[in-house]
Amino acid sequence: MRFLLFFLFLDLFSIGSYAQGNFEISGTVKNMKGEVVEAATVFINGSKKITKTDEKGLFIFKTVSPGTYQIVINMIGYASIKENVVLQDKAISLELALVEKGIVLNEVTIGNNSQRASQIKTFLKKFLGESDNAKSCSLLNPELLDFSTRQTLLDATTSDFLIIENKNLGYRIKYLLRNFRFNSGTGVTSYDGESLFENLDGTEDQQAVWKKNRLFAYQGSFMHYLRSLYLNTTRNEGFQTHNITTRMEPLVLDPVPLDMEQFLFTIDSNFVELKFSQRLYVYYDVKKTALKDLEDSQENIKKIMDATGSVMQLYLENAVLDKKGSYVDYRSFLLKGYWSSKRLGDQLPFEYQPGD
Repeated sequence: MRFLLFFLFLDLFSIGSYAQGNFEISGTVKNMKGEVVEAATVFINGSKKITKTDEKGLFIFKTVSPGTYQIVINMIGYASIKENVVLQDKAISLELALVEKGIVLNEVTIGNNSQRASQIKTFLKKFLGESDNAKSCSLLNPELLDFSTRQTLLDATTSDFLIIENKNLGYRIKYLLRNFRFNSGTGVTSYDGESLFENLDGTEDQQAVWKKNRLFAYQGSFMHYLRSLYLNTTRNEGFQTHNITTRMEPLVLDPVPLDMEQFLFTIDSNFVELKFSQRLYVYYDVKKTALKDLEDSQENIKKIMDATGSVMQLYLENAVLDKKGSYVDYRSFLLKGYWSSKRLGDQLPFEYQPGD
């Protein structure tokens, strides 16, 4: 589950493609009676990769690079499941079982159309975000949303994929929402689910705009940071990382930027371990002005911090990153600030590379 505004547990996110070799991820899907399930939708979370099971319940993803992935199975009448996969140096075959979905009756507050319109507006704001990219998104099937309320809580669920069109980035996103909750008392939003991306069709002019907007969304993002962190190029990419020397607000930073290489340890040819105990502050200087003259750029640094600053710490003892910049355990990072404010409206598929 992702906790946003104050903190954020990030989903398992596969990012980019830098692998030396490719392998297959395949599997068989059955129900709890041992019967094969045909035509189940199978996709890799956060990607463009999707397929269906055949008459034998089989599915296969070919030419998948080593790394970490979430395989998601969805079928009408069954509860969706997801399986974490760590692909190293050989193909992986899975045996998955679907459980029939029971009928769950929630305590639902029935209201008039204006109340539902308000609930949808709140949901979209908290789920998609408030950036320009988020504001360009359209939810094509809001009728799938089921809301329930209790005191300051607004909960939402769906029975099938939400379909969102992001007109700024040129993607159609199918999102399998497991749960959503907004607490108006604390301002905290949490939601959990899996996403699938498709490219929108567009003219050459539209494609050019999407290409520019995607690059802008990528630069300074957590996806960008993880990729540069794995390659040990964070400073060259424009990221500054500092120790936070105070426990409470306001934050005070050690003025000397960190060399993140000291926190990275090679596991094998596909994985590295990231390990640190302190809270870190990361900000992105796209023009790299702060890197040129640190002492003379303090005012500029503060401005950059306010715009793109994020607090990062490890929720677990370590984080294991693969060559694509993804991490094995979705609970690895605890974030707040700029990165935690980025919602589905700013998300890119893991296949994205600058220039796409």
